[in-house]
Amino acid sequence: MNVSQAYELLFTIALIVLACCILAIIIKSIYGPRLTDRIVSVNMISTSVTSIIIILSEFLEHSYLLDVSFFYVLVSFLSVVVLTNVFINKYEESKNKKDGDK
Repeated sequence: MNVSQAYELLFTIALIVLACCILAIIIKSIYGPRLTDRIVSVNMISTSVTSIIIILSEFLEHSYLLDVSFFYVLVSFLSVVVLTNVFINKYEESKNKKDGDK
């Protein structure tokens, strides 16, 4: 086994492990009892997908995939910020509704 075959095996194993992690995270997000669990799951999936894109960039020797991963990280960050903002607004509305009932 030469070095390139060893790297190919390493990248393949890393991709399989990350894919299994994404499946576990999706299951956790479906059965998560709270909305915060789902928001954290979205963030974890985004991080795993970014890792997969970076590994594929090295495996396929295409540097433009690093730009794709950078763009994906930016979109992921914005989505988590928006989801958190929606969660905070819903929490404040429910809190104000409970205070109004008293």
